[in-house]
Amino acid sequence: MFTQLRAHNRKDQWWSEELVAPLVKNNLKDGHPKSTIGKAVIIAAGSASRMQNGIERYVSNGEELSAIRRGEKMAARFGRFPFLDYQLLNLVQSGVEEINIVLKPEDHFFTERYKTVGRDMFPEAEVSFSFQEVADGTAHAVLAAADFTGDERFLLLNGDNLYSVEAITILMDTPEELSGVVAYDREGFNPWTRRRIESFAVIETHGGLLSRIVEKAEDPERFVVRDFLTTVGGRKIEVDGKMLVSMNLWCFGPEILEACRVVPRHVPRKSGKPGEYELPDAVAMLLEQGHGIRVFYACEDVPDLTRPEDIEIVGQQIRGHLMEKIRELERRLRRSAQGSHG
Repeated sequence: MFTQLRAHNRKDQWWSEELVAPLVKNNLKDGHPKSTIGKAVIIAAGSASRMQNGIERYVSNGEELSAIRRGEKMAARFGRFPFLDYQLLNLVQSGVEEINIVLKPEDHFFTERYKTVGRDMFPEAEVSFSFQEVADGTAHAVLAAADFTGDERFLLLNGDNLYSVEAITILMDTPEELSGVVAYDREGFNPWTRRRIESFAVIETHGGLLSRIVEKAEDPERFVVRDFLTTVGGRKIEVDGKMLVSMNLWCFGPEILEACRVVPRHVPRKSGKPGEYELPDAVAMLLEQGHGIRVFYACEDVPDLTRPEDIEIVGQQIRGHLMEKIRELERRLRRSAQGSHG
């Protein structure tokens, strides 16, 4: 992956993984990232309704297909590993030590996996589960994990997106008095994702902080950012006329829980269906209360599992750019098998 940035007080230039990697390495101590944020919550309790039509064209394994039918679309395998394994790998490689997955009560594919082979594959982290009794929005999904987060800061991310170690690591630099969000430059996405940009939340910034977030904007093209934002290694870069979107990669403190408790139900987005309790509305409440949210800039692709055809696209992304992740998961699987027979 390559990231195009305009460096503060420097001419335009390209930043490659070869340049980014040393910055990530500087955040390591004894091979593990230094961070005061040790917890992460993965939201994975959706119904996966958009994944259902035609899923048999892309998935033939019975167990995998049954899980996706229940809504556990992250059970889709790439190589020998379900999509969510790749997310857990990136989290533990970023230094996260406690991971809580928010599921529906009837979901069991991942509860079984991460209590058995998955537990042994990721010994660096304790994996636990919370359950969202009613699928009524992302704000209430966050509330489902309130016992896990307590009064500590935590990362929040979608289960159906794959965030890079670099993106997770820059979020670790969120000052303790602020929340944080990674803002993705549309130009970093693959053409397929760019074509459905209206399904994401667009953001506006001021002074390096979030000033507005709009979920599923009808006119996303008019939301452009001109600001100096923070990126990998704490560097300040000039973002000039870029459309930035949230892919739901956040750092929050306990204040988000109260906002999620009191946020009103959003007006229905589809006729005949009730509105939901949406996280962007809770974030807007934090902004109204004067809470600062640092915006971190990223320009890279984010594998996304929303529709059946995404399985083919994500497979191409992983095979084309993330083969080292497959090799690492294979190594961990071999190690876990050896441990079970040792």
